Amino acid sequence: MQVFFDKTLEKEFEKIYTKFKSIELQDDKAYTQDLDYLTKRLQVFDPCPSICKKENFNSAAIDGSGAESIISLNDISIHLLTAAFAADRTHFAEGTTRHLKVSPPVCTHPEGITRLILLREDKKNEVWKEFLDFILYNYNESLEDVVTRVLRDIVATAFKDKKPNDPIPKLTTEMNIRMVAKLIGLKLHKEDFKKFSSWMVSPRANAPRGWFEQFREVLEYAIAKALLDSDTHFKYLFIDGSMNMLMDPGQKQPRLAPNYLLRDINLNAFKNETCVVAVSKTTTFPYIYRLALDLEKSLGKEKKWFIRVPTKSRDNFTLNILKDRPHIPPAYGVTYLFHFSSDVPILRIDLDEKWWKENISSKDKKKETENEINLFKDIDWLARDVRYYGYFFDLAFAHNTTIVRFPERDDVAERMIDYFTEKGEDPKMFIHPRKRLGLM
Repeated sequence: MQVFFDKTLEKEFEKIYTKFKSIELQDDKAYTQDLDYLTKRLQVFDPCPSICKKENFNSAAIDGSGAESIISLNDISIHLLTAAFAADRTHFAEGTTRHLKVSPPVCTHPEGITRLILLREDKKNEVWKEFLDFILYNYNESLEDVVTRVLRDIVATAFKDKKPNDPIPKLTTEMNIRMVAKLIGLKLHKEDFKKFSSWMVSPRANAPRGWFEQFREVLEYAIAKALLDSDTHFKYLFIDGSMNMLMDPGQKQPRLAPNYLLRDINLNAFKNETCVVAVSKTTTFPYIYRLALDLEKSLGKEKKWFIRVPTKSRDNFTLNILKDRPHIPPAYGVTYLFHFSSDVPILRIDLDEKWWKENISSKDKKKETENEINLFKDIDWLARDVRYYGYFFDLAFAHNTTIVRFPERDDVAERMIDYFTEKGEDPKMFIHPRKRLGLM
């Protein structure tokens, strides 16, 4: 259909803009109050020179992509999944980084993983079996082991906060974990840990797009685990997206399988003295564009700054504009907003709360600020590539490697159809009806 740019479309523009402004004005007073709070706590910092004397370190970044339903037949769909990583070592004295040759065993090629999955609609048990097998094969551990380990840490941490002078009881079995959780008033889901399909939130069996996302996240976390388990130590490990956790009100137990893998990655990273940095290019943080404009007016466009988003538990304060966003900051995470360049919008990062408490937080607020500035100086330096100035170049490299473009997707589909044909199948059955009719 051809879109005509006539008066009708102009009226649609007007209706949308009017609605947009009405939404903005609804919380204008709340935003103004929050702007005052954020401005007072905003930290401007001077970046490291491109060439400087700093201790070199390794960093890596991971991103995932793929192509949903490259082939469909009746209620069966086949999906292409990819995940890729980029790893570098800084050379501050030369003002550059050098590619690290790391080859995690899980990878199918030097830059990452390619997988195919087959899903069938309305077969929930089948999908769950496929999903659990996929986790075991790629993450190299069963979901049950990961869930038990993560819940053990959640309960142990909560017990330590509640009873700091008491030794942590044994948490070797599910029964132990549940008993200690009950002792400290920590709610856990009633179902057995391993009955995942009954208590975990998952897409419907006939919603392949939702499952596609969960399978893809498993691949990303599988690479993260492999990098952390390698002989190479990484100071920073960047992942695309946020650390949001889906949890029921009043509970501390995540409800999504990938959330457990993410928590497990962070626990592993903490032991390895690695900082996991979850980067959101686009975020649902309200008024972020206005914040950028207002702060650029007062500070100048090229000032580098960061702000930690407050929480009730840590700061006894929450932003008015986040009253309907309880997932920001995420559970078990600490959120910062930051600005490195006027060419890039304000970005958000989430850090693991356990790592933050150990490496950033301090009763001495001057020391805490110093720790924050050192962190942001490091990651700002990792956003100096001329092609991606203001954004972490390793994440950009990983993204460019993993993205599946239409010609590549079609090539994989055609090769698969050829393979099926060699096995005696009718190729027409696997070609999309629109394509057979010349509509795509």
